[in-house]
Amino acid sequence: MTSSPIPRLASDVSVSLIGVGSYLPEHRVSNEEILRYLRPVRPDGRPLEPEWVVKHLGIHERRLDYEFGGRHKRSRADGGLYDGDLALRAGQGALVDAGIDATDVDVLVHVSTTPDLIACQDHFRFLAPELGLRRDVDLVHHNLGCAGLSAGFRTMACSLVSMAPATALVVASNCPSGYFGPEVHDYYYKHQSGLGWLAPLMFADGAGASVWRSAPRDQDHVPDGLLAVRNETSPDIGLVTYPGGGCLHHTAASNLADHVFLMDGVKVAEVFPPLMARDFEMLQEDWPTKVKPFTGTDFDVEAVARWYLHQANGVVVRQAVEMLGLPPERVPISVDHYGNTSAASTLILLDEDRRAGRVKKGDLVVFLWIGAGNGAMNGYAAVGL
Repeated sequence: MTSSPIPRLASDVSVSLIGVGSYLPEHRVSNEEILRYLRPVRPDGRPLEPEWVVKHLGIHERRLDYEFGGRHKRSRADGGLYDGDLALRAGQGALVDAGIDATDVDVLVHVSTTPDLIACQDHFRFLAPELGLRRDVDLVHHNLGCAGLSAGFRTMACSLVSMAPATALVVASNCPSGYFGPEVHDYYYKHQSGLGWLAPLMFADGAGASVWRSAPRDQDHVPDGLLAVRNETSPDIGLVTYPGGGCLHHTAASNLADHVFLMDGVKVAEVFPPLMARDFEMLQEDWPTKVKPFTGTDFDVEAVARWYLHQANGVVVRQAVEMLGLPPERVPISVDHYGNTSAASTLILLDEDRRAGRVKKGDLVVFLWIGAGNGAMNGYAAVGL
């Protein structure tokens, strides 16, 4: 299934990026610490060592609001951080960066597979009031994984184009630490797949946010903002498994093992290159009509100031950079010290680049995503700052 580009985007209506924010817990978890909890072993029975994680995943540490030594996740009342807290802090940062009040927001799009509550979008009962949003704001939750911003950006753009002038806040958050706890530790360790330890080893807490504003385009000026966004899904590919809690597998004492996030790391490594290549192909297809009016050039990787690839793991990201022929110095990598923060990863990178002055007004940045969602999902977005 393919999502075609939004027809009016970058033509009649501009959808401009006006603010970015991010948030990461302070607590750092080293490979040594998390392996003492996971206790994975090789086929010959030897324990997996921290060096294996660095070699095969490119991760040295990750941010998690969880004490593995004490097998303890603090409650929110005691200062523990949950998905809503991460999303809130990133969203507040983006609003400050944009210089606007929360009451100016007309649409909130939240991308997360780990919301505080899973039914009826009830997690917004915490997030929307804490942000200070109006009661008539459109609230949209995308329960999508690492490529969820492709759908999130499309939803935001469609809304803003139809409502122009209007303002939207797009937040992506990830909180796997909320799913850890003494009662599920053995399910990760003993899962029949033999790879239950991969998810808590790779995924990490974090959130990123962006603020967008739409307005009728001045035809005398070069188009900027969200120039193009496009995504596809592959229902035949399963990357993440979480069967518990749905209509087919309602929660019961007998299916606690179904309430852990499991990632097929082998499948991710297998599909990452071809799906990234497909994102690159879609960008090239759309460049002449969507991006060239901004750059004034035919397709050229050097015309892109920064390439934000989803931070699945350091090894596959570096392989994709080489495969696509991208300039390595223009492809930031943070998974080595943040872990995989799912859909939040590329917004965290953009926020850090903006604050450090590595991107500026007039630059073109491109997002390339692959991840779980409707099976597997891939997509890209091109943004003129």
